[in-house]
Amino acid sequence: MSKLRLGVAAMSCLGFGAWTAPPPAPVTITGTNRPAYTHNLPTGRLVSPIGTIVATPNFPTGIAIIGNRIAVLANGATRTQSITFYDRVTLESGGQVLAVPASAKPAAAPNTITIGHQDFFQGLAAGSGDTLYAAGGAANDILAIDTGHATPRVIRRYHLAWQKFPRTQYPYVYQGAHHPGIHKPAGLRADAAAHPRYFYPAAVAVSAHHVFAAGLLANSLARIDIGTGHVRYLNVGAYPNALAFADHGKVLAVSLWGDNDVALVDPKTMRPIGRIAVGPRLAPNSIQAGLHPIALAGRRDAPRLYVALANGDQVVEVDTATRRVIRRISVLPYAGAASGSYPSALALAGDRLFVANAGNDDVAAYDTRTGALLGLIPTGWYPSALAATAHSIYAVSAKGLGSGPNLEHQWVGDMMHGLAQKIARQPSPGARAARTAAALGNNEFLPAQRAALAERNAALTRSLQRKIKTIVLILRENKTFDEDFGTYPGLGKWADPHLALYGTKELPNLYDLARHGALFADFDADGEVTAQGHQWTTAASDSDFVQRSWAQYYSGRGLQGNPGWTQPPAKPAKNTDPDDPFADTIDLAKLRRPATNPWISYPNGRFLFDDLARHHVAFQNFGEFIARDRAGAVRPNILARTDAGYPGWDRMLLDTARARVITRWIAAHRSKMPHFVYIWLPDDHTAGRNPCYYTPDYYVANNDRATGAVIEALSRTTAWRHMAVFVTEDDAQSGADHIDAHRSFLVAYGPWVKPNVIQARHYSQVDVMRTIEAVLGVPPMSQWDQNARVIAGIWRRRPDDAGFTARPIGVARSVNPGACKPDTKLRREAGAEGKLLTPGFVAAHGKGAGLAPANAYTPTSLLKVPGAEQMRQEWIAAKGRASYDRVMAYLARHAARHNAPLAAFQADD
Repeated sequence: MSKLRLGVAAMSCLGFGAWTAPPPAPVTITGTNRPAYTHNLPTGRLVSPIGTIVATPNFPTGIAIIGNRIAVLANGATRTQSITFYDRVTLESGGQVLAVPASAKPAAAPNTITIGHQDFFQGLAAGSGDTLYAAGGAANDILAIDTGHATPRVIRRYHLAWQKFPRTQYPYVYQGAHHPGIHKPAGLRADAAAHPRYFYPAAVAVSAHHVFAAGLLANSLARIDIGTGHVRYLNVGAYPNALAFADHGKVLAVSLWGDNDVALVDPKTMRPIGRIAVGPRLAPNSIQAGLHPIALAGRRDAPRLYVALANGDQVVEVDTATRRVIRRISVLPYAGAASGSYPSALALAGDRLFVANAGNDDVAAYDTRTGALLGLIPTGWYPSALAATAHSIYAVSAKGLGSGPNLEHQWVGDMMHGLAQKIARQPSPGARAARTAAALGNNEFLPAQRAALAERNAALTRSLQRKIKTIVLILRENKTFDEDFGTYPGLGKWADPHLALYGTKELPNLYDLARHGALFADFDADGEVTAQGHQWTTAASDSDFVQRSWAQYYSGRGLQGNPGWTQPPAKPAKNTDPDDPFADTIDLAKLRRPATNPWISYPNGRFLFDDLARHHVAFQNFGEFIARDRAGAVRPNILARTDAGYPGWDRMLLDTARARVITRWIAAHRSKMPHFVYIWLPDDHTAGRNPCYYTPDYYVANNDRATGAVIEALSRTTAWRHMAVFVTEDDAQSGADHIDAHRSFLVAYGPWVKPNVIQARHYSQVDVMRTIEAVLGVPPMSQWDQNARVIAGIWRRRPDDAGFTARPIGVARSVNPGACKPDTKLRREAGAEGKLLTPGFVAAHGKGAGLAPANAYTPTSLLKVPGAEQMRQEWIAAKGRASYDRVMAYLARHAARHNAPLAAFQADD
């Protein structure tokens, strides 16, 4: 390794205490304490913030300067969202507003208030005096807060209503969840209360007499009279998400997340001035990802506006008077860099423009007169909001310093504290150069680092391309390393048997593959949850839309559909074919199958399937989403290589049924396999203790049997001699891990893989993508795989092409106890026969039962269970409550022995 993995590998030697959480009290970074606050991310990159830092609640996305304090809005996947106040000079915290979705209880902390039936989403703006305005997301309101005292006080809640928009205006399917009665303001019409739609304010701006709000799910701008509360609406375009004034307040700019446009509005008349195209014009059949204008900074004294294109790696300067683009500033870190810098926030101070690059974990400073880069500033993980004064820059990083171990089964989705950071402006030329070198070095972007990596990867690529012609990636769902391999022999410090939930009984095939192949003990998932995980394993990246929206979906705050995975672009059709169990998936090209995610969520480089098709590399896709154009159509060359009949997410249809679909296909292609095969086997996710579903042990064992059956079939093909198989998980959110909450496993198997290898070098999902690309000869899709390592240390000199024999399932079929609804039981009976519950099956087996609308199965309902709860349910179901209590007590004792306070690792709630 080129550097010490302070956040992960070091812990194996130094104990839990080697990972340091963001500090609850301000700390100024010095040469002495910098190592304690320097950590590795899952990708292997470092975060090492400078200046003064302090912890914030999970996933901060908004910041505003208000008087002598800064306000930080956090809207992570937690029960409670918050606005926290910090002293501008010291960063000492003082005062907080908590938003909870249910009735409020009195706040226990001093100078804290709790607001019931309230949410927050991203936007903050300072008004006159001490008034702060906050965007309310699914609460459909703007909150006015008096910050002039130690304890904040809510002055008023301005309620907003959903607005209709044209059918032709993206999104084509409304993304707001329909939850009767949620956040229902007084006086709401009865029909609206029954099926509420969300205005979903995402940004706020303030003039002398008005507050303006961008309605993310209403495609509208709202102008609120501060005194009377009267609201006027204007349709502005797809997914408005940021606001800024320019030209002495005569122009209000609205960035459109779902278009490559910025809308300009006259704030006095609420009439449109026009639009500025900041990228190519999008049509319904556009296949390229959107550029995602996400942040704005306007000059008050001139018709100048800066637009951050999070998915385009640029900041665009425009003239709001002529509505023309004046300059494009690239934020890419080096010549030839792929996409992935993700400029996500802007701050303008004098002739300096500051840009938060969420993908590169830095803030870039530019001279607005010339557009020249002045330097980079290292931040925490995923800087998401900025503010600046004449003397200081304030940045918040949504993921802080990473996760560390989850000692109490905390959910990786909300356990990471954010980070607020104060950085002094006007550094000396030497300090500026040192900051820039540190920021580049943390990402291994320095010329010497990139040259060394390129030389290493090139040599490995030449060797692998002689050995490997076909790669198979088998993706499973939601397991940590300790959860599956805690009792695997010979791992030493890499495993904790106390945290092992499954072993040889449930996983005989996986253990056999590891024994006769390579097991990666220091392997990380790059995302926290499924919404991100399926993008990292198909795109070596996710997008700003996924990063900022998945938490709203997982925490039930108004967004439906998993934003990075299975969101349908149109309502799925019902299966009406009584004979074909997978008929509802055959109409994929007609937008009748939720087998993809929304166009707005795509990263700049799209997905591996696009990359392979572009370079004429044959592939086959079983179960993973595929990209559509903006209108929802799938390109024929992608669809032709996708099994549109592959069973989707249905907990009652087992992985052994999926394996039968795959093995039949393998048998038919035994002598002519494509170069890449992607297989999704999700059953090890389990259904927890949900009554009528199979037990966790059986799901895991069935998944293991399916994995073994697929690899046995692959080993009977003529392509086997030059094949490599990777088996891994999409994320690590469901269990505990003594090293890091992002740690999962990778098993490599095949004729060219050495047997019984424990690979202790650090790798992550992007390294798997880089290895696939290297073997298949296609270019990387993002900065992450462009700078990832081709996997080394596991390859033989000569192949052993002996076949694999799958072991039988070792767990008896059993279901969770509890009341079983007739339709649910019927679904299980259909699934046992490898079928979905169709009207035909009901007619043949239902004994008069109807296919009630209530039976409609929410594909992602079980994915939304937080990992801590997934783990608790699986552990109790598999080993009993007493065992779960014992492992929790063990974790508490272990943490105490290593002086690791559990509170530092607990999720924010």
